[in-house]
Amino acid sequence: MRVLLTVFAAKTHLFNLVPLAWALRSAGHDVRVASQPDLMDAVTRAGLTGVPVGDELRMGGGAGGGSAGPTAQTFQGVSGDLVWADERDADWERLLGAFTVGCSVQYEYFAGGAMLDELVELARDWRPDLVVWDALTFAGAIAARACGAAHARMLFGLDYVSRGYLRYRELLRRQPPELWDDPVSDWLRGRLDRYGLGFAEPDALELMTGQWSIDPTPPGMQFPLGLRYVPVRQVPYNGPAAVPDWIHEPRTRPRVALSLGMSGRDLMGGDTIPVEWLLAGLADLDVELVATLSAAQLASVSALPDRVRAVEFVPLNDLLPTCAAVVHHGGFGTVVNVLTHGVPNLTVPAPWWDEADLGRGIAERGAGLVVEPAALGPDSLRDGLARLLNEPAFAEGAARVREELLAVPSPHDLVPAIEALTAEHGSWR
Repeated sequence: MRVLLTVFAAKTHLFNLVPLAWALRSAGHDVRVASQPDLMDAVTRAGLTGVPVGDELRMGGGAGGGSAGPTAQTFQGVSGDLVWADERDADWERLLGAFTVGCSVQYEYFAGGAMLDELVELARDWRPDLVVWDALTFAGAIAARACGAAHARMLFGLDYVSRGYLRYRELLRRQPPELWDDPVSDWLRGRLDRYGLGFAEPDALELMTGQWSIDPTPPGMQFPLGLRYVPVRQVPYNGPAAVPDWIHEPRTRPRVALSLGMSGRDLMGGDTIPVEWLLAGLADLDVELVATLSAAQLASVSALPDRVRAVEFVPLNDLLPTCAAVVHHGGFGTVVNVLTHGVPNLTVPAPWWDEADLGRGIAERGAGLVVEPAALGPDSLRDGLARLLNEPAFAEGAARVREELLAVPSPHDLVPAIEALTAEHGSWR
């Protein structure tokens, strides 16, 4: 069958799709990846066939730094309104605001009119049997509808969008007729009208949540939403890289990795975690600290402490098996690497999406600790890492979570289920 994968131009979101793309291709299916032109180098370096659609997104702003669009501010604002610990906090005004801004600004920016036009043209010309779309690239659902393909979302972490949208629909039904306001349906209807496609209210749920969702969220962290989810074990993909020789050199002290991921430095205009605090809090311990930080991230640090090795990039999939612990920001790609290798870990959550909830989920399973932003400082970091290194229960918890993760079907194992679901929802046999 023909499979079209689509994702907005962010490498971290592409990397989330790569293992599934490889599995489908290895099973004999024809796979293409459609995104804005500035992602094509990363697509082809992953060994996949890319199709550029629309204009460059330039999320990181290119050489000038800073976001080229509204994402640095709106991404945090919209995601924050979709994150809650108590459903009573998710009132109508909050969700109406989140989806109004999401549809008109954030989602539209990620996959706007130029990308959507060319994606629909590609889909109608190439006629894929299945469209798999990143869970913030709603253009994929529209393109699938335009060509009659089955379609599925690929989640990149906790499904805040579906949880928020289901709550939004529930609260919308309670509004009096004179206050009825549904920007999500209005936005979807406008996109379908653009291509001569009809819209009915039941269509909105499918276009926002997919005919089914491929879910790489670690076991025990999913929301019970009643939608159709197909679990998959995310195989870490860190991009093309060579393993440096020093990784396998003999060590005289425990090795600890420090990773703040790529999104903050590449897409969001900078990290929110003070690097000097991290180094000050971690370098006093008798460890070898490998800090995966760029020159820009280290600009505020006058001198590196002893026993700190700073490298701009090293594949976590190769570094983490040599580590006794890892300190990280809670990003989904990093979490997948950490849990896959069963490393006790300390989460200092970034504010972009589900970092705090993922970190708390890991801590609840006994595999790590969380330093909440309000408690962040050198002492809290030092004390947390010392516990990870000295209390065996964290290594035991991390090993248990790893075993649970390895029991989830791999992308290779998932291919027959995807074929069956495509046949159920489309025309492929």
